[in-house]
Amino acid sequence: MKIRAKVVVLLAAVFVALTFVEWGVGQALLLPRFEEIELDTARTAMKRIDYGVHQSLSEIRVSATDWGNWKDTYEFIRNRNPQFEQDNLSEAAMKQLGLTALAFVDLNGDIVLSKAFDPETGEILPLDLFPQAMLPDNFVWRENLESGLPDQGLIATERGVLLAAVAPILDGFGQGPSRGMVLMGRLLTDAEVAEIGARAQTTVKLAALRGDLGAEAILRLDGETVANEKIAIKGDNTEVLRVFNDVYGVPVMALRVEVPRTISEGAQTTVAYVLAFTIGAAVVVLLILLVSLDRTVLAPLAWVTRHAVRIGAGDDLTTRLNLDRRDEIGALATEFDRMVAKVAESRRQLIDHSFHAGISENSRGVLHNIGNAITPLRVRLAGLQKSLRAAPTEDVERALAERSREADGTLRQADLDEFLRLASGEMASVIKDANGDVEVITRQAEVVQSALSEQSRSARTQVVIEAAEIPAIIEQSLEIVPDRCRVLVSVTLDPSVKAIGTVKVARTMLRQVFQNLIINDAEAVRAARRDRGSVRISATLVHDDDQSRLFLDCTDNGVGIAAENLERIFEKGYSTKLESGNMGIGLHWCATTINALGGRIWATSDGHDRGATLHFVIPVPAAATEASIQAA
Repeated sequence: MKIRAKVVVLLAAVFVALTFVEWGVGQALLLPRFEEIELDTARTAMKRIDYGVHQSLSEIRVSATDWGNWKDTYEFIRNRNPQFEQDNLSEAAMKQLGLTALAFVDLNGDIVLSKAFDPETGEILPLDLFPQAMLPDNFVWRENLESGLPDQGLIATERGVLLAAVAPILDGFGQGPSRGMVLMGRLLTDAEVAEIGARAQTTVKLAALRGDLGAEAILRLDGETVANEKIAIKGDNTEVLRVFNDVYGVPVMALRVEVPRTISEGAQTTVAYVLAFTIGAAVVVLLILLVSLDRTVLAPLAWVTRHAVRIGAGDDLTTRLNLDRRDEIGALATEFDRMVAKVAESRRQLIDHSFHAGISENSRGVLHNIGNAITPLRVRLAGLQKSLRAAPTEDVERALAERSREADGTLRQADLDEFLRLASGEMASVIKDANGDVEVITRQAEVVQSALSEQSRSARTQVVIEAAEIPAIIEQSLEIVPDRCRVLVSVTLDPSVKAIGTVKVARTMLRQVFQNLIINDAEAVRAARRDRGSVRISATLVHDDDQSRLFLDCTDNGVGIAAENLERIFEKGYSTKLESGNMGIGLHWCATTINALGGRIWATSDGHDRGATLHFVIPVPAAATEASIQAA
């Protein structure tokens, strides 16, 4: 898997994990916390209802206290005046007080006066609160007759739950002794329940009365006993059910508070929005990170990787990344370019050294073989020279000279003729022997020639083709041009040379060709008697179907070339500068080398002292030229 895919998968996994973590936090922490707040709100609402019930009881207790600390009431208990009932216990008075039941009890527990009205209709309402004319012996507030203390609570009746309160009967100034107590009560109707809910600013309902409570009297929540209260979540509401005990401590009724679950719904909506926003933000951040990483890290890294693979798969060491970055990837690219440059330089030196080493090894082999063949040849020539020196050539010449001066028929002439006859025989023998030696020498020379031919065939190894740039080759050739020649000319490269780009050529041989051409141009400038001349090199790349051709022109402003010498300058041993010690092999070597590469070389000149141009063309693989064009 590539790094880009790994980064995408890693970032996506991180954001998915973050989304699940946020969802888990919302479900496990936030929503339960909001539900707890909602339950607390429901409990608080029930507390307000409980407070409302006690507030209603307190209001009745205040009314009972007012009536108990009233002088008329005090006197009524003492004298039982019937006018008191007519003046004070009318229907209007009961409605004004909002009472359902009212009773006056003396210290003996006898009910002196009691009335019950329906506060809505005003009709007399029979209650079984006190079925007899006196308080029951087990009535919870009977002790209040003796203590003179007020009290309040709930009392169950056949009509429902009565909100009741008692207060002592005093003399109107809060003084005693108490002559009994006043008992006031108000039935807990639906209207009264609604009024309590309105005061508590919540919705409350009468859930059950004593006869309907049953198991509701014992309430449990989460396995723990909760005093008179139960909380349950039903649908869109949170319900709180609270049981109220009467004055005897017996469950008498249950009130239900329903609180809408707006907090939970809002929390769920908020968590959903936050989760959606987080997912959207995660997607946006993921895209931004991917784009940023792709531009700053992944794309440059992929570029460096492709470049490294291309360098490793091919042999073109001229291309460079040239990343203008100040981060680690820029440093890596710079070091990689530097490493490739060092490898290219090492390779160039290795090939150059191999080339020269091959030439040296070739030369050693040639010299060794020729030396082996020359030794017997030299011996044979020495013997031949000795034989020829021993021949009586000088004696024959003197005898012939003296013979020409003697007259015919003389004795001296006869002696000379005999000497010449003997000398001729000896000379014939020497010539015969010499002829044999010449034949042997000829055969030995043929052996030397065969050795040279064999060595020439073995030296024809495959030319090393490298990817290189023409300006770099020219620069390398200038490094090996002698200083005496380099100071004579300034080499200028035409823009077309750089436009060629990278091509695959025999760099080592081409470098030596340029070296010889520049040396030849310097000699031409010297021959023109100029202090300094110029050399301009231009190039053209012509594309064919399967193979391209590279044309190179080297123009100087030297002495020029005569028309009759334009062809001869490439001949072996020919030179127009023999006085300078030139051996006439430089241009010949260039022609031979370029021909070996499948190209050709020629020269043009406008005449004496008008400079010259050396043109040569070499084939270039089409694939290499297309790659160089794309790289350029």
